[in-house]
Amino acid sequence: MKIAVHQPEFFPWLGFFDKMARADKYIIFDHVQFKKRYFENRNQLKLDGEAVWITLPVKTKGRYNQQIKEVEISHDSKWQKKIFGRLQHCAAPTPWGPQTVESLEHTIVGKEHSRLIDFNLSVIEWFRGQFGIDTPMECSSDLGVDHLASSDLILQICKKVEAKTYLCGDSGKEYLTMSEFEANDVEIEWQSFDHPRYEQPGDTFIPYLSALDFVFNYGPHSKEKFNDLIRTKNERG
Repeated sequence: MKIAVHQPEFFPWLGFFDKMARADKYIIFDHVQFKKRYFENRNQLKLDGEAVWITLPVKTKGRYNQQIKEVEISHDSKWQKKIFGRLQHCAAPTPWGPQTVESLEHTIVGKEHSRLIDFNLSVIEWFRGQFGIDTPMECSSDLGVDHLASSDLILQICKKVEAKTYLCGDSGKEYLTMSEFEANDVEIEWQSFDHPRYEQPGDTFIPYLSALDFVFNYGPHSKEKFNDLIRTKNERG
């Protein structure tokens, strides 16, 4: 069995879903420390030819060591209305943007989420439908694994779910102890994601945005384009 492990990001990028589609099981890394100013509660979209941040406000004051699964959404501001309005502005110039944002209205505005992870997982599930991904998911907090250093923790997760292959992004080369994986008969497969160039309004193509930008531009054809431009291309290398 091949697994991938990743934090539950906010409106994740295309590489997130490429990794998910290529795995037999996807582990939601929810019991590790939340990172401020990272991608767990913010991401980028294209607006007026530039990449702009869309951020979900969360409670961090005095909560320096909180795990991702513990992070609470800050309701001091009307974040749902602000995010929905921001998405509408970014979507307006794209072929399928307005319809896409409308399909997200219930997820963003119609639900009362108290935790960041609940919001992120609901959005991730929406994306899975758009891209036709049915890879089973499981939270790391449900596996009964210890709080170890990064490489040891990943290896423990692999052993816990009896994975023979760990699909990892290139950043893993900086922290994985590959000899330990080899000693435990767990093969490391590098994702090496090659970001595709796809249709975007305007003269300048901006890569590494939220995958929402991709859906804005392909709408009901997103599943087909995802398989053609992303999944097949990266599986072939």
